[in-house]
Amino acid sequence: MTRGGRTIVGAIALAVISIVSGCTPDKALDFGPTGEITTPPEDQLSRDIMRDFAGRDFILADNDHEAHVSLTDWKPGRRIVMPYWLGVNPIYPGFLRPTVGHLYVISQSTMVRPLGNNEYLIRAGSKLFKSDTVFEATHTHYIDTGGMLPTVVRFVGTRVITVPKDAPATGTITEKVPVLLEVSMPMHTTPDEDLTGYAKFEPAAVK
Repeated sequence: MTRGGRTIVGAIALAVISIVSGCTPDKALDFGPTGEITTPPEDQLSRDIMRDFAGRDFILADNDHEAHVSLTDWKPGRRIVMPYWLGVNPIYPGFLRPTVGHLYVISQSTMVRPLGNNEYLIRAGSKLFKSDTVFEATHTHYIDTGGMLPTVVRFVGTRVITVPKDAPATGTITEKVPVLLEVSMPMHTTPDEDLTGYAKFEPAAVK
């Protein structure tokens, strides 16, 4: 059997396992019961990240599988490894799904529209999967739509929202979506980087 043949057979096997186990895309992207938490993280490392990264930009190393993050004033070589939001394929059983209360880095996300009260509808996920998501901004105010720079967030629960359908469709859609709380400022950039297509933002006004 050729390598291509083994790949096809493997893909079919995974698909069969998914169907038998009842793990379909709509179920895989069910992020749990409706409700949001406000309690601090249980583990000390997450509490430290929320404190140290709050309102600060950060450096993201070049790694597609996991986020290696560090603050700009840390010594070279010091970094924290965090998972990407939906960075692991959630369809197949046994793969990691997001856990309420845990911290993630959103990457390849899109700012769709403001919802009011400095909350936004975004499409967050990986190259394979993106889902409508409520983004609770605490440190930034987005001025327009477009791509979003990687940001450290906390998954705080799910919410049912009703939002306009994407043009050219009309009307609204009601859906249950995950809620991500902004922890850091967007990733640190340099003046020579091309940010064409990215949504513009500014620091949120201090209340």
